[in-house]
Amino acid sequence: MGFPKSVNRGMRHRKQQEDVVLLNSDTLVCQNWLKNLQKAAYSEPNIGTATPLSNNATIFSYPSVNADNPVPNAKACQDISAVMGRIWHRDTIDVPTAHGFCMYVKSSCLEQTGLFREDIFAQGYGEENDFSRRAAALRWRHVVCMGTYVGHAESQSFSPVKHDLIARNLEILNGLHPGYARLITRWQNRDPLAFYRKNLDLARLHQNNPSLKSVILIMHNREGGILRHVWHRASLYEQAGIFAFIMQPENHCSGRPIWKLTSLREKDYPNLIIPRNAFSFRALYKELNCEKFEIHSYIGSTIEKIFSLSQCGLPYDIYIHDYSWFCPRITLVSDTNHYCGEPDFEACLACIKISGTRTDDPAPLGKLRNWSRTLLAQAQRIICPSKESAARLKRHFVGLQPEVIPWEHVLNVEALSFPIKRHHEKRIIGILGAISIEKGYEILLVLAQHIKALHVPLRLVLIGYSCNDPALLETGVITITGHYEEYEIQALTEKYAIDWFFLPSLWPETWSYVLTHIWTCNRAAIVYDIGAPAERIKQAGGGLVIPLHTALPVLITLLMSPYDYLGAFRTQGDAFPSSSRSIRP
Repeated sequence: MGFPKSVNRGMRHRKQQEDVVLLNSDTLVCQNWLKNLQKAAYSEPNIGTATPLSNNATIFSYPSVNADNPVPNAKACQDISAVMGRIWHRDTIDVPTAHGFCMYVKSSCLEQTGLFREDIFAQGYGEENDFSRRAAALRWRHVVCMGTYVGHAESQSFSPVKHDLIARNLEILNGLHPGYARLITRWQNRDPLAFYRKNLDLARLHQNNPSLKSVILIMHNREGGILRHVWHRASLYEQAGIFAFIMQPENHCSGRPIWKLTSLREKDYPNLIIPRNAFSFRALYKELNCEKFEIHSYIGSTIEKIFSLSQCGLPYDIYIHDYSWFCPRITLVSDTNHYCGEPDFEACLACIKISGTRTDDPAPLGKLRNWSRTLLAQAQRIICPSKESAARLKRHFVGLQPEVIPWEHVLNVEALSFPIKRHHEKRIIGILGAISIEKGYEILLVLAQHIKALHVPLRLVLIGYSCNDPALLETGVITITGHYEEYEIQALTEKYAIDWFFLPSLWPETWSYVLTHIWTCNRAAIVYDIGAPAERIKQAGGGLVIPLHTALPVLITLLMSPYDYLGAFRTQGDAFPSSSRSIRP
């Protein structure tokens, strides 16, 4: 008969002044579900319908409103419902429409509005929305019941034709009620349930963890090695029994700037979202029983907002991943696409005026450095992954005493070497990662062009991608794999028979997970004498360090036979491990 006719058939059997509950057969109800639905419906005289929260019910979905939630078993459903019942004070939130999976309808509302439309909605979808809008036109309100939770498998009746039915009936619905889609979108953008979902997350979090302790790790909303390090930090806290929440800047669908907290248990508590201000942060900090917070980046949040958090009197540490604390270009690469040499303040201002910032932060350079100085000075600990990054920070902020703690355990790579090749044999040289300008894109392009022009027996393989792949591919001497997962690096290295790697990065990286990946593949690396990669090779071996801005002919010679330079040190009786020395060709 289809859903509308079947429902109407049931509703016609009700006695006079009897309320009605529509309950799908693919649902799972909990204790007191009907009692609490009724309480919500009768909390005010003009409420016509009440709909509970569910794992799968569009705008009524919880925990996540934007992603699929697993269908709960009886215990999980009851646990959520019990917490909801405990924190509910019979308050309700208005919604533009009820949801037919579990829908309490008052008798007087049903009598005035009439039954579902049987003639136009076919098998189903949209009939309860049409009913809701007709009831709203008669001044009946529709509310969310926040006192119970109903599990829902969803779409079991019409799953083979669901999308076609929805598309067809939504068009009909907008024809019957012009502006319906905009009404739903506006409600979703306002998201009146967000505050309640956050409080429910917090209540469940404390219910499941009576002795909750946590930390908040603040980072940016971009890609990069910082992601790996922050999630590693989170896992270490979790292993110690401390909840770790990663806080990142986002924009709500309404455009409001927010901070969103995620964790290794994101699917359980996805609603920890707060306005981007110190008052909200401090309140959430207390609710989560935080012991401290870590600042890994201010980018995306703005240095001013992060500075305001430091003034709340809460303990915090700072981890140094780049140079955005004093360089809005982040990487110390100037408008000439080379390492800037860290000039004086006026030269930095001129550089920013010409090239702009890369932090998208409105703070002028002077304020940036003043706020950074205070932030760093008041931190309990400042942690740098390399001696060079610590030294640069101390140069710009005199008096700081940062700790040097590598992001990873030091690998034993002293035995790694460059396999000797005959002069005419082709060398396969790998480049790993996302190659931007500061990561050496222009060097790579000119190198590829010269290899092609001079018929040098070198072949380049970029495991990853660049800021301009077509120009590199046009040379005909480079293969580009595109985006990769970490577990694929070893296989791609073997597939392309890479002999050794070249890191063309021009900026003083604070650390380099790329170098770690190369070493994990049992390959040696050639790097410029700048930043953590050079420092690590000098300390541990596993490659060759060459001068920054090495002339192109010399660079090609080094890439062709790096072992010749290592051998020269051996013949001179060098006391240091040959694989860990820098050279001056």
